[in-house]
Amino acid sequence: MIPCSLVTTCRNEMRSFARWKANMQAQTRFPDEVVIVDAFSDDGTWEALTDWAQEDSRIKVLQEKGAAAHGRNVAIQNAKYDHVISTDMGVRLEDCFCEEIMRPFDENPNLKLVIGSSYIDQKSITSIVAKTEKYINSAVVAKRKPGKSNGSLGGNRASAYTKSIWEECGRLPEDLTFYADDSTLFRQFRQAGYPYAYAPKAKVYWGRPAKLKQFWKEAFNYGRGDGEAAIKMSRTFKWYLMKKIPAWLEKWFNALRYTYKQFRFHAIINSLKEGDFGVMFVMPVLAFGIGWNQSVGYHRGYADGCVKCQACRARLEESKQNIAFDRRFTK
Repeated sequence: MIPCSLVTTCRNEMRSFARWKANMQAQTRFPDEVVIVDAFSDDGTWEALTDWAQEDSRIKVLQEKGAAAHGRNVAIQNAKYDHVISTDMGVRLEDCFCEEIMRPFDENPNLKLVIGSSYIDQKSITSIVAKTEKYINSAVVAKRKPGKSNGSLGGNRASAYTKSIWEECGRLPEDLTFYADDSTLFRQFRQAGYPYAYAPKAKVYWGRPAKLKQFWKEAFNYGRGDGEAAIKMSRTFKWYLMKKIPAWLEKWFNALRYTYKQFRFHAIINSLKEGDFGVMFVMPVLAFGIGWNQSVGYHRGYADGCVKCQACRARLEESKQNIAFDRRFTK
């Protein structure tokens, strides 16, 4: 088997650390090394990490100030092996995650990138708002074809790649505020034509918020990151840039467009079967709010990115492949 290092970052993850540690220890294939960069936690996380490192020589822990992109770059820089598995500490991993994400490399040493699968953690669904997203997501997943990309470019949560392509593509961009660093890097991976594979059984499960405002804040942050990197640009935002429509109208268009895209008849039917009658009323409110806040965040991020994110944007500038990916994955 090809040796590998698992890399991740954290800050104040004490509430989820015990579960994540147990989750890692239950892996059918434990990584040859686990590199964790802590952003100076003050809730006991760092102490728990150092205790773990003393118990297990395969655990390497470091402290570094900065955003998640910087921390992950530091983790990869300090990884012993060329093949790195990337995930987040807050997620729940399938017991076979590491084994499955590395299996394609073992079968084909020429691969440079493997993309896993990400799902909503059903255990985190505690409100009608979270249930609404669950039904929408279930309707989308039901249409997926096994082994297909389903529009996923890959990301930090569930992937594995070689340090060589990470270095060749300039590492994770650190000039973004917090989000979209992996979206930028993985676009570069795919545009560069590196051989890759999907590992559908390499599953991670991520928790979801409980309140509408939390979903909307998340949408704003994702939109801000995409705007800073100038990726996933909607047609209506392009109209705004061409001064065909004002900013306020673009936000309305984006919100209505997102609401239309997220409306799933099967989601409503399934929710009614389960007795969750509130879903039909929450769905349009949730979707419209996400679309609106995503657009507000994108406007904010795009303006900020024109000043401080030129290095990140330059990675994808004048790229025909990037234009093709935007058309395929954002419309």
